[in-house]
Order: sequence, then C-alpha cells, then structure tokens
Amino acid sequence: MKFFQKLSCVMLLLALVICFYYRDGLVSKPIGQTGEFAIKHEQAGYAVSLYYPKIDPTKAHQKDVRVGIIDSGISPKVGSELNIAAAYDLSGQNEPFDQTGQGTRIASIIGAKDNHHKMIGLAPNVKLYSYKVDATSRTLQAALQQALSDRVEVLDLGFKVEQITPQIKALINEYLAQGGLFFTADKRLGQIKGVATVGAFNEYLELLDSGRTYYAPAKQLALGRDGRIQTVTGNAYSTAFVSGTAASLLAQKLAPAQVKRQLATYFSPQVIEKHYNISHVIAKTFSKSDTYLGISLVILTLITAGLALMLAIRRRKNKYLLGVSINTLLLLILAYLLVPIQANAQTMKYWILGLLVLFTLFQLYFSWRLDMTKPFSLNRLFNLSYNIFLLVFSLWLIMFVMLGYAGSTHF
Repeated sequence: MKFFQKLSCVMLLLALVICFYYRDGLVSKPIGQTGEFAIKHEQAGYAVSLYYPKIDPTKAHQKDVRVGIIDSGISPKVGSELNIAAAYDLSGQNEPFDQTGQGTRIASIIGAKDNHHKMIGLAPNVKLYSYKVDATSRTLQAALQQALSDRVEVLDLGFKVEQITPQIKALINEYLAQGGLFFTADKRLGQIKGVATVGAFNEYLELLDSGRTYYAPAKQLALGRDGRIQTVTGNAYSTAFVSGTAASLLAQKLAPAQVKRQLATYFSPQVIEKHYNISHVIAKTFSKSDTYLGISLVILTLITAGLALMLAIRRRKNKYLLGVSINTLLLLILAYLLVPIQANAQTMKYWILGLLVLFTLFQLYFSWRLDMTKPFSLNRLFNLSYNIFLLVFSLWLIMFVMLGYAGSTHF
C-alpha cells in the first residue's frame, strides 16, 4: 500500500517537473515570430519537436545574397517587411504586384525582415528579386532570362510549369552552370541534373509524396497579401522553406557545394525517415483521442470523488471530507484545463502548473492522515484505488506533454 502511495506522489511530481521543463516547448521555429526575440519557441511535445529543423535565421549575415522568386509577385502591403531589390511584371498585367497571395507568402517565408514587427523569414537579410509570371512557358522563359541577368544565387519556383520546353531546359542549365541553386515544387523539373525538387512531410514525419530531392514541413506561417500572418500548407511553401535555408547558409559564406551538403542533413528523405520513431506512431494513433482522454480524466475523478464522499460520510471524518473535497475539486479543475481546447490558451499553463503544485501537496498531506489500521478496510481500498488513479493520471499527463498529441496542446 505504501509503495503505491509513494509511487503515485513521485509520478505526479515527475509530471509537474516535465510540465515545467517543457513549458516553452522543444523546438525553435524560425518563421512566424511576433516581436519577442530571441527566437520564440514553438510549444510542442517531443514528437512534434522534430517537425521543424533547428535552423537559426538570426546567425551573423556575412555576405549579401540575391534570391529570385518566380511566382505571382509581391503585395505592396508587405513591402516594408521585405528587402525587395527588384520586382518585374512578366505576366502582361502591367503591374508587378501580387493578385493571388502565393508569391507574397513565399517571399515572407524566405526573407521577412528581422525587425521585431510581424515575423522573421529564414534569411531575413537577403535581397529579393520578384518575377511575376502566369505559369505559361513564355513568361517562365522570360523570368529565367531576367534571373540570369540579375545573377541571383538562389531561384525559387513554387508552381507546376505548363510545359517544359527545350528553351526552359537550356536556361535552367545555364543558370546552374553559373553556380545558382534552383529549387522547385514541380517534380518534373527534377529530370534536369542539378535541380532540387522539394516535397512536404506532415507533423508525423510522413513523406507526402516520393521521388523528391528534399522534404520540408508542409505547414508554414507566412504573410498574406493583406500583411497578416497566415498558416499555409503545400509544396510551394515547403520549397520556400528550403530556398530560405539555402539563402541563409550562403549568407554565412558557405560555398554552394557546402550548402547542398548541409541541406541534405536537414531535408533529405533519409534524414526525415531517420527521425521517425515510436513517438510519432503513438502521437498519430492518439491524435484524435486527446479530448476523450481529458473527458475520461474528469469522469474518473468524479468516480473517485464519489467513493471519497461515501467513505467520509460513513466514517464521519469531517476534516478528511473537507480535504478530499478540496483535493478532488483541484483535480477536476486541472482535468478540465487539460482538455486540449482549454490548454491551447497560453495563459492557462501557469494555472495548470499552480494547481498541480497544490494538488500534489494536498495528496501528500491527506495520504499521511488516512486510517491504515485495518488491513481490509474501505479506507485501504480507497487509498489503493486513489493512488493507482494518480499513477494513471501522471503517466497520461507526461505522455500528453512529451508527445504533443496532434501538435495542438501547449504548456
């Protein structure tokens, strides 16, 4: 009996320590930052912490890097957030501004300034060259010619090309021979030697397609046409993530060959698959079950409270009744806060930690006061069930924090 009593208290204290230690998460996400620097941590469990490679966009900028973006242009509403060196309209619309939003989002992922204003890109000091096209072979050809003239070192193409003509192949080969790094979401361009095609993986580190050079997180934060931060998904934004990382490495004076080797350590399919482990299997298995776990905790607490009340009334121990009632109330509040919808509120984490401290203290105090003289009394039965319940609760809480079910629960 004493073994379960001590073990339950130890496990609850361990859960408290883990909650406190991981209160700021495990991974620095280098995009979507909002003002609080040094880099704000993405608050996630162990499984989700492997989702974003640990890249620091604030590393010393040692050289200027030119990045070309072939897409839908850039919105003027985010111009102050980007270092735009030039913007060309090759689409025939007579203005270089973004009408769809994709070009703006890509530009912000790559190069949003480190100005503590809205967000920071992967390479905040690069010079951006925007080539607005309409996805036809003619406008893409014109964009490639202009990129060659501008001598951009990184070129990002985030859409599927209408037709890969011999002229386009020749221009891409010329660009690669010039020493440029070409990244694209169009898998078909991978037939050209030296072109890096980029796919995506989900929060469980599952590759969403095959046959790509690199894979980056499917989910990104970016600036929309209206200047607001958005959550976006798709290969176009995964490509921007890799392009931005390449630009950041070039800005640290790495040679193109060194950049490619470093990118492979972040984004190669072999590396992504190597990071995949049992925690992702568990996280995926229970990704839809965290709410049920939270509700089950509340129900179990009610059952425990009912047993405690019946026992206290029968034995007429008012102090014990009061203690267990307070204890149970704290547990109910804690369980309610741990239901994912509630736990997403950042301000709740301090309530959770505080209640967990109080709950642990009450449990230690009132466990010592139980009447343990009769070997098979209801008291002993209740104490055993109560401490086993605490063990289950503590283990559940540890898994909840460590695995970060569905990447949605924040502490």
